[in-house]
Amino acid sequence: MGEDAILYDTNEMIKAMKEGRKLKGFTTIINLIEFPKGVMLDLSIIVPSLRDYALALEISQKMVENGSLIPTSDLIIAAVALNNNLTLKTGDKHFLAIKKSYPSIKLEIG
Repeated sequence: MGEDAILYDTNEMIKAMKEGRKLKGFTTIINLIEFPKGVMLDLSIIVPSLRDYALALEISQKMVENGSLIPTSDLIIAAVALNNNLTLKTGDKHFLAIKKSYPSIKLEIG
């Protein structure tokens, strides 16, 4: 996966569909479960690995310590972005709490 590759969060997929835009990059099966029509965007689909789930658990523990409650699905999506060196494009500002503890996560918040 390329250094400038994008991982699209659900809200960005919904926005692209409403605007009739095509996207190039990745999403996760979790995002498609949240928004099944996203399959029409023809993105490459990542199924989280055991390594992703392990990192999501680590992130979750860190967020609890910091007093930040993040939805489980977003913890896994953040782990996928980190483990695959992808830029996460999202409209959810709570990913900034993850960035405080994991500064290597690349975010594009729109």
